[in-house]
Amino acid sequence: MAQNELSQVKDALIVASPLIKAVVDTFLVPKLEKLNKRLKIDFNKDWVPTDKHFSEYFHRTYKKISVANTLVFNNSQLLLKEIYIPLTIRDSNDDKKTQLTGFPNELLQKYERILITDTAGMGKSTLMKIIFMDVIDKRHGAPILIELRRLSKDKTILKEIHEQISAIDKEFNSQLLFELIKDGGFIFILDGFDEISLTDREIVTADIQSFISKANDNKFILTSRPEKALASFGDFEQFRIEPLNKNEAFELLRKYDKQGDISTSLIKKLQESTMSNMEEFMTNPLLVSLLFTAFQFKQAIPFKKYLFYRQVYDANFENHDLTKGDSYSHPKYSKLEIDDFHRVLRHIGFSTFKRQKIEFDKDELLGLIRESRGFCVGIEFRDSDFLNDLLITVPLFTQDGNYYRWAHKSLQEYFAAQFIYLDSKEHQTSIISQIYNHKEIEKYQNILDLYYDMDYKIFRNVILLNLLTEFRNFSLSYLRNLDLSIPNKEITYRKELCFLTQHYLAQLDNSINHEDDDRLDNMIDLFSINEQGNNRLEGIALPHMDGGDIFAFFADHPKILILYILAAKKNPLVKYINRRDVDPKKTLIKYKFKKMYQFVKLTGNINSSLNSTINFENVNNLLTYSSLREIIIDADNAMQTLDEIEDNIKTDLADNFSIS
Repeated sequence: MAQNELSQVKDALIVASPLIKAVVDTFLVPKLEKLNKRLKIDFNKDWVPTDKHFSEYFHRTYKKISVANTLVFNNSQLLLKEIYIPLTIRDSNDDKKTQLTGFPNELLQKYERILITDTAGMGKSTLMKIIFMDVIDKRHGAPILIELRRLSKDKTILKEIHEQISAIDKEFNSQLLFELIKDGGFIFILDGFDEISLTDREIVTADIQSFISKANDNKFILTSRPEKALASFGDFEQFRIEPLNKNEAFELLRKYDKQGDISTSLIKKLQESTMSNMEEFMTNPLLVSLLFTAFQFKQAIPFKKYLFYRQVYDANFENHDLTKGDSYSHPKYSKLEIDDFHRVLRHIGFSTFKRQKIEFDKDELLGLIRESRGFCVGIEFRDSDFLNDLLITVPLFTQDGNYYRWAHKSLQEYFAAQFIYLDSKEHQTSIISQIYNHKEIEKYQNILDLYYDMDYKIFRNVILLNLLTEFRNFSLSYLRNLDLSIPNKEITYRKELCFLTQHYLAQLDNSINHEDDDRLDNMIDLFSINEQGNNRLEGIALPHMDGGDIFAFFADHPKILILYILAAKKNPLVKYINRRDVDPKKTLIKYKFKKMYQFVKLTGNINSSLNSTINFENVNNLLTYSSLREIIIDADNAMQTLDEIEDNIKTDLADNFSIS
C-alpha cells in the first residue's frame, strides 16, 4: 500500500477512535458494570470480558474493513466509504424500497431481524461493512460482524465471537461473554449464510438459530444468496437488493478513478447506442467493477460475462503493478506462463467449488494446490510458490490471519465453469445434467450463467432441453378438457404462470381487522413449512374483494433461476408480465372459502371452482397481480425451440466426422 494510502487509513482510524470510545462508554461499560455486580466473589476477574476487549476489537475490525477489497485497484487501495454507492433494498412482503446509506435504523427498530438476499456481486458483504462502520460512527449500538463461512460443526457462533473479541493475551470466559450478550444492545451482522460448508450446514444453522433465540434482545442482520435453507429464518423480514440504475453505475465508475480519464472514456463508450446489450452488467456492482478493470487493461468492452473475468485475470497476471508503468509485470514465484497458471486455477476453482468452501487454512490450501498440480500433467512448480503468486503477484486470494480465501466467490465460480468447459470434455454433459437435477440447483446459478456464454450448445442441449421438455409435459397434463368456452390464450397464460410455480389462495373475513393481526403471518409461516418444506411463500393481498380480502401466495421451484438467466441474456424463451396492468378492484372471484385463513392450492383440476368459466380469467388476473416477479416462460417460443433442439441433436448424431 502506498504511503498516501496508509495515511488515509491512519486518518480514518484517528477519526474513528473517539467514536469507538463513545460506543464502548455508552453501550458496553454500563453492561459490564452490571455484569460484574451479578458475579459472585469467587469468580476470577480475568474471566470477565472488559471494555478493552471490545475497544481493541472495534479498532481492529474497523481498520480491516475500512479499505476496499476489490480487484479493481490491484495494489492500490481506496477507503470503502469513498467508493460505496448507496444500495436500495426491497421488502419482499410489501415491495417497499429503502435506500441504505448506512445502518438501517428504522428497519431494525421495526423488525429487529432482517434478511438481505441477492445473487453474486450485488454488494451484500460491502453493505455489511458499511453498516458496521456506520453503527460505530453514529453510535447506534455495539456491532459484531461475523463471517458465517468461519462456522462449522467444530466452531459455534459463540466460539467465533469469543475469538474475535478476545485478544491473544486477554482471554476471558465465553459463557460470561454470552451473559453479556443476552443483556441486549448488540447488533449482530451475520454475513454469508450461503458460504457455510454444506457438510456442516444443518449443524451450523441449528446453532445460529439457538443463539438468536437465546440472545433475542439484540438485533440481527443476515445476508445470503437465495437458499432454500433460509426458510429456517422465517421470523426475519426478508429484503432483496435492487439492481443499480445506469446513473448509479456511472457514479461507481467515476469513483474508481476519482473522475479520471478511464471512467470518462468508458462512460462515453457505454452511452453509445450499440452498447444497449450491456444492461445486464450495469446493474451489478461487481460486474461494474470488472467492466472498469477490463476496460482499463485493454480499452475494450467484452460483451460476455466470462470474458470480463478472463480480462481481470489477464490484468492481474500481466500488469499487476500499474504504478510502475504499462510494461512492468511482477515476476512469478512459480515461473508459470499465463495459460498454465490459468489451467491450475481452473482445477482449484472446480475442486474448491465442489467442496462448497471459499476459505481454507494454509495446509488445506496447499493440499488443494498439490492436488491440482497432479491433475495438470506437464506443469511443474512448487506448491508454496504458487500460493505466494495467488497472494502477491496474481492476487486472486486474500489472507486474513490464518485463513486464505478467494478474493470473491464469483472468481471461484468462473474458474470452476472454465474447468467444466475446457478440462472435462468427456464429462461436460454429465456434469451439467447433474447441476440441472441437483436438489440445490440455486447454488449453481452463477456457474450456469457463465456457462451459457462459454458453451451455449451444451447449455442448450442439456439445460434448455430438460427445461422445455418439462414444460411440454406440464402443458400436456395441466388443465386437460377444460370448458371450451374458456379462451385458449387464457389457458396458455395460466400454464405459463404456473410452470415451476405453485400458487395458493386464502380469504379473510371482512369483519376482521387484519392490519394489526399477526395470525396471518404465523399461518403463512406454518403453512409454508408444512406444505412447501424449505420454500418460503411470497405474495400479496388484493383488498376490497367480494366477501373479504383475497390473499394470493406463490412458491417458486428452484429451477425458476434458469428463467432469470434467460431473461438476463434477453433470450426469447421468457417474457415479462406487469402486475400494474391489472386492476385488483375488477378482479372478483366467485369462490367462498370454508373458513378464515384456509389455504387452497391452485391445481389443474378442471372441477375446481377456481378453474370454472366465471373465475378462470379473474384467477389469472389475481395471479398476475400477486406475482412479485415479472418473468414467465413464453409457451409459443418454448415449443418451437424444443422442436429445434431435438432436430439439431438428431442432426449432430447423424453427422459423420470421419476423415477418409
